[in-house]
Amino acid sequence: DSVAMFRRADMLASTHNTWAMEIEPDQRFVYELTRPEGRRFRVEFDLSKPVPLPPAPWGDQAPPAP
Repeated sequence: DSVAMFRRADMLASTHNTWAMEIEPDQRFVYELTRPEGRRFRVEFDLSKPVPLPPAPWGDQAPPAP
């Protein structure tokens, strides 16, 4: 389990991490990390606007996905 791994690695601040996700289909995807002492890290993705696919990696022969 991750808490045991954090303890073995002497990463005690991480033993109280709380992760959360929010999903609003076709609108947004959010994930966040909080800690009891008040630390908060939050990332929000806008799903309402499509973005173009990146080019295929070097050496790839397959056509890009639609």
